[in-house]
Amino acid sequence: MRTSGIPRTTYRNAKHRMYSEGLLEGLLIPNPGAIGVPCISFLVSRPSAEKANSAVETLSRIPGTVEAWLGTQIVFAVVFHNTAGAREAFQRMAADGKVGEPRVIVSVNANQPRGSVSQVPVYFDFEGAWSRFCGLSASKRYPCPLPPPPQPITRRERPQRENPSTMVSLFTRDLSRPSHLTSLSSVPRSQLRNLRSGMVEWRVYLDISRLHLFEYRGLAIQDIVFVIGKLKDSSSMAELIPDLVSGRSLRPILLVSDGTSVLLASLDIGLVTVKNASLGGRQRQSVIEKMARHLEDIEVIREPLALLKMRVAHRYDVLVRAADHD
Repeated sequence: MRTSGIPRTTYRNAKHRMYSEGLLEGLLIPNPGAIGVPCISFLVSRPSAEKANSAVETLSRIPGTVEAWLGTQIVFAVVFHNTAGAREAFQRMAADGKVGEPRVIVSVNANQPRGSVSQVPVYFDFEGAWSRFCGLSASKRYPCPLPPPPQPITRRERPQRENPSTMVSLFTRDLSRPSHLTSLSSVPRSQLRNLRSGMVEWRVYLDISRLHLFEYRGLAIQDIVFVIGKLKDSSSMAELIPDLVSGRSLRPILLVSDGTSVLLASLDIGLVTVKNASLGGRQRQSVIEKMARHLEDIEVIREPLALLKMRVAHRYDVLVRAADHD
């Protein structure tokens, strides 16, 4: 608000409108380790046209599925597993073709120690993509990874931090009201402890299914692009991440790796009018060249946002309720 120079009232009214129209959504993401989730799978599959709907329905019925998207060519899902056995059962189901032909399944360790290179260095972080679309520089917070394990807790704070019920009540709060647009000041102290300790993270998400409706200076965000590949022997995620996000050539909304396979998702900008529009023909080539320095067996799948269906979107409340019942 300070850097824009927009009057405070105008800024808040505009922000309120974006929330009320559904373009922005405030979300609380539970720390996987805090709710007993040791591993997470990211799946991209290509079902046949006649089986696409049943494939995404199968995924949406899995209790740990927090994301399930259906496109014209792919099904994409993110599944939280509460046991290693659940992860193996999911992998067997995918290998049997029940959710289409798997193009990649990346299963990551959700309880990596703090300080290590995250296997999910970009977790549905839309800030960089939006900044690139508007021609701005992303803040120093980009990219945001999957929440790391919480900090060690003290005996004094243990009852509040380890009580899943407090997180359940957090997830059932209405975060769309104007009073919640800029902060969580009305959240009780017992629940704020979960935020401060890292058990839950507050994020603001874009509704990507509606982004194609917005135009800016002759441009629009038209596609979501999935890139699948394998790390070369000499490459690591520690080298890949800074190379990909340097400059303004690429701002992934998702980047995951199990140390071998890599899955990346980004939003692609296209021309809608010629006037005042500039894409830079060299830019896309430079992105491919950057990826090729680190990845091999690269596959690119492009999906129009106008045709993307969000069958499950950010279903974290179900995970926390399950932890409470356990």
